[in-house]
Amino acid sequence: MTQERAAATRERLLRAAAREFAESGYAGTSLQAVCRTAGVSMGALTFHFPAKRSLAAAVVRAGAVAARPLAERAAVSGGDSLSAVAGLSCDLAALLAHCPMARAAARLDSEQIAAAGVWGEAWEPAVREMLHHACEGGQLSAGVAVETVIQLNAHLLHGVSVALRACPERDAVEGLERVWGAVLQGLRAPASAAR
Repeated sequence: MTQERAAATRERLLRAAAREFAESGYAGTSLQAVCRTAGVSMGALTFHFPAKRSLAAAVVRAGAVAARPLAERAAVSGGDSLSAVAGLSCDLAALLAHCPMARAAARLDSEQIAAAGVWGEAWEPAVREMLHHACEGGQLSAGVAVETVIQLNAHLLHGVSVALRACPERDAVEGLERVWGAVLQGLRAPASAAR
């Protein structure tokens, strides 16, 4: 029973910290606010997370865990690799819109506070793999580097994250779908160039 209670307390702390970090960032989040939101004592927090940085790192890892299945599904979807990259980007935007853990992970990752790079590592390998398939299949326009498209995706997701902080009710996916529709026109190789 004690282990179950400890696990439940840890989970409440992670959820509370995710909401606080997503809304206020690392510097703007106090451990007292996390305790208040979770309904636990400071002693309970420090039992599970001895420092604010370790709490932030745990939140980033949990947010990345939420993103990883989306990336794995996209990587094995087959078909049009460029559309799969755009689809994954939109799925990640939906995750950011609906999952405070993912929003906190993206924000903390962009602030380079704790577990830097872990959020991107959850989806970036799948995007890289799909883009390599696009290159091999002649889908990607000549002169467009895989790393450039990966960076574009990171910037788009960061923009979604920032836009959701400013206007949480915004339909992040619909806007991103329109952006990707325009971007794909520039990324695609002309039909005659495809193998």
